[in-house]
Amino acid sequence: MFQVLYEADGREQVYTARKDVLSIGRANDNDIVLNDFSVSRRHAYLKKENGAWVIHDNQSTNGVRVNDKPVPSAEVRGGDAAVIGTFVLRFRDEPTVVPARGRLLDATSTCIRPIAEFNQDFGLERESVPAPDSTAERKRVVLDLAYKNKVFEILVQVAKALISADDLATVLDKVMDLIFEFLPAERGFLLLEEGGALQLRISRFGSGKRSTADGGTPYSRTIVDMVVRQKVAVLTSDAQADERFEAGESIRMQQIRSAMCAPLWSRDAVIGVIYIDSPLHAGTYSGQDLDLLTALANFAAVAIERARLHEHVLEEKRIRGRLERYHSPQVVEEIIADVDVSETGGIKPARTKVVTILFADLVGFTTWSEKMPAETLARMLTEFFTLSSDAVFACGGTIDKFIGDAVMAFFGAPFDQPDHAERAVAAALKIRAEVAAWNHERTAKGEIPIEVRVAVNTGEAIVGDIGSQRRVDYTVLGNAVNVAARLEEFVAQAGDVVIGPDTYRAIEARYACAQLGFFSLKGLSAQVPLYKVLGNK
Repeated sequence: MFQVLYEADGREQVYTARKDVLSIGRANDNDIVLNDFSVSRRHAYLKKENGAWVIHDNQSTNGVRVNDKPVPSAEVRGGDAAVIGTFVLRFRDEPTVVPARGRLLDATSTCIRPIAEFNQDFGLERESVPAPDSTAERKRVVLDLAYKNKVFEILVQVAKALISADDLATVLDKVMDLIFEFLPAERGFLLLEEGGALQLRISRFGSGKRSTADGGTPYSRTIVDMVVRQKVAVLTSDAQADERFEAGESIRMQQIRSAMCAPLWSRDAVIGVIYIDSPLHAGTYSGQDLDLLTALANFAAVAIERARLHEHVLEEKRIRGRLERYHSPQVVEEIIADVDVSETGGIKPARTKVVTILFADLVGFTTWSEKMPAETLARMLTEFFTLSSDAVFACGGTIDKFIGDAVMAFFGAPFDQPDHAERAVAAALKIRAEVAAWNHERTAKGEIPIEVRVAVNTGEAIVGDIGSQRRVDYTVLGNAVNVAARLEEFVAQAGDVVIGPDTYRAIEARYACAQLGFFSLKGLSAQVPLYKVLGNK
C-alpha cells in the first residue's frame, strides 16, 4: 500500500491510499487536509497512473516541490518528499497484506471481525492449519507472517509498558498513550463494565487533551453496542455511508467517518471496549489497524484485570490491617469473606443484639504509675494488653478498646456465637492464668507481681460502627456494657472473675461458680445476684 506521512497539529499523520485519486488541500473535504493558509483549498492531487503514483499541482498559488524541485507534476515513490506550503509530505510503500481472512477494504467498507476468528488467526486458539499447496498461497502466508511479526513486535512494547503499571488509572492512561502512538487516532475512548453497564473511564483527543467520564463525550454508542453484544471487532471506513449505522444518532450528530472499536476480552467476558475514530476523513483505518487494535485490546484487558486485582488486594490488606486490631484471625477471615469491602469498609452496620462484654483491669495501677518510670510503666502495660488480647482472640472475641490500664472486649459480634458467654468466661480465666504465669517471670527478675480483676456481663447492646463522619470505631454501647464496667470497678476483687446473672445462666452447666449475693447497681432498678467463677466443673 502507498502511504503519505506528514505532520499536522504537532502530531505525525499517516494516510493510506485506498483509492486511485487523492485530493490535497486546505478545505476539510480533501482526502489529505493541510490546514494552513500557505496551502490552497484544492492545492494538488495524487493519482495512480499505470501502476505508479503521480502528484499534480492543481494550479495552486504556492506550487508543489518534489525532492526540492518545483514541478507541475511528478512521479513519487517510497522515500520521496513533496513540499506543499509549510507542510512536508513523505511517501512510502507498505506491502499489501490481506486482513481478516481475505477481506480487502475500500474507502466506504465496514469490517466486522469475530473475536474467535482473530484468536484463531493469531494462534490464540489451537487449530490445525493445512500447509500451503500453491505458490500464491505460500506468498500469502509469507506476507501474513511478516505482518503478524510486526504486530507482535509492537505488542512486546505494549506488554513492557503495561506490565510496569499496577494501579488502574495508570494502566488506562498507558493504554491510551499506546493507541495514539501506534494507530492514526484523532479521538480515543475507553469504556469499562462497572455495575452492569459500560462507563466511560478515559478519553483522549488528537490535541493531547484528556478527560475522564463525561456523559456528553461523542463516541458512537451504536458501534460500541454492536461490539459488546456480538463480541466482534468493528472497522468502518465511512460510518455515514453504512446502512447498518443509519439509526446511530451520535454518528450523524458528530459526523463520524472512519472508526474502529475492539472489545476488552477477559476469558469469556467482555469487560469493556476501546473505541477510536476520525470524524473528518473516510478510509483512515485498514484491516491491519483493526488487527493491531484488537491485539492491543487483548493485552489491555489482561493489564486492567491485573490492576483491578492488585487494587482489590491492597484494599483487602487495608481492611485486614484495621480489623486485626480488634478481632481474632479467625473472625477477620470470616469478615473478609462475608463483607463487601467496597460498601461497608469491612464492618457490618450498627444493630442491636445480645452479646457478652468483658472488662479486665490491673489492680493498683494508680499507685504504680506514681512511682514507676514512664518507660517501665509503658512496657508493663504493653505486655498486659498483649496477653489479654491474645486470650480474647484465642476465644474468638473482639477487642473494643484499651482504657487506661483496662481492656474492654466483647463476644457474639460481628458474627453470631451461640456460646458467646462461655467464650467470654474462658477468655477471662485465660487472662487470669496468663497473668499468674507472667508474675512468675516478674518475681524471678525481682519485679513486683501484679494482680488483675475481671468482670463479664451478658445483655442486649448496640453493636457496629459508631462515631463521627471523620472517625468511627467498631464498638458496643448500652446498659449491658455499663453494668459490666461497674461489676469490674465496684464488685470484683484482685484475682476475681465476676459475672452477671445472664452470664451465669448461660455458663452454669460448664463452670463452677460461687454466689456473691445481691447487689444494687446503677442502671438497674432491682438488686441482682452476682457470681464469681471458680473454674471448670
